[in-house]
Amino acid sequence: MNASELLQAYARGDMNFSGATLVGIQLLGADLIGANLTDADLENANLMLAYLTRVKFRQANLSHAQLGGANLNQADLSASVLRDANLHGASLQGADLRSADMTLVDLLDANLLGADLRNADLSGADLTGACLRGANLRQENRKYLTNLRGAKLCLADLRGTNLSGADLANVDLSGANLSEALLRNVNLKGANLQGALLCNANLSGVNLNGANLEGADLTQCRFARSSLAHANLAHCTGKGVDFTDASLRRAQAHSSVFVEGRFTRADLARANFQATNLHKSLFIDAYLGRTNLTNADLGEAVMTRAEISSAILRNTVLKGATMPDDSTRR
Repeated sequence: MNASELLQAYARGDMNFSGATLVGIQLLGADLIGANLTDADLENANLMLAYLTRVKFRQANLSHAQLGGANLNQADLSASVLRDANLHGASLQGADLRSADMTLVDLLDANLLGADLRNADLSGADLTGACLRGANLRQENRKYLTNLRGAKLCLADLRGTNLSGADLANVDLSGANLSEALLRNVNLKGANLQGALLCNANLSGVNLNGANLEGADLTQCRFARSSLAHANLAHCTGKGVDFTDASLRRAQAHSSVFVEGRFTRADLARANFQATNLHKSLFIDAYLGRTNLTNADLGEAVMTRAEISSAILRNTVLKGATMPDDSTRR
């Protein structure tokens, strides 16, 4: 079936093209709203700027397809193959992309507002500047999870996105907006979160070993039980940040603002908190073995039962702080 035959059939009211062979078909700007293309072979197809709202692409082959600027709102792309496809600037609001193969797909500036991306493979995908507000990328079960390894998400809008259990190892999230996002049990090992907005985000139980969060906004962010060994937390803003039961061994957290932070039972061994504002923070039962607190502000901090005997406290402000023995510094 060629493009002319397909469009004529659609104009007559025939919307079922399930299983059709449409390799390389040229449908630039075509109107196929609501069509059924389940199991169709659309490899190398040109669907740029096409109107594809609510089209059924379930298990379709769209590898290397051109879909730039296409309207795919509420389309069913579940279990489809979109390897190396071009979706630059496409709109996929509310689209079903569960279990889709989106390896190396170009989603630059794409709109994925409220899209369902559970179990999708987005490894190596370019999501620079994409909008993923309210999208669902959470782990479906222990066997299946959204794969974003090596993806580019710099400057992406991920506000309120559910990424629980997703694999984000080595992902570029620099400058991304993750405010109020849910990232529980996510793998962010080695990820780049430089300058990211993480206000009120939930990163409990997350692997952030070696991650770069320099200059990030961590206000009211939750890192309970997370591992941030060797992470870069320098120059961060994070009033009320929660590191309860977290590991920050050898983390670089100098020149940051963690006023009213919670470090209860946290492992801060050999971490660098030079010149960091930790005023009124909680360090109850925390371990600060060789932690560098030179020029840090620990005024009115609570360090009940904390291990600070080997901490580096040169020029550290301790006025009003509750010490490990419950005495108060004057």
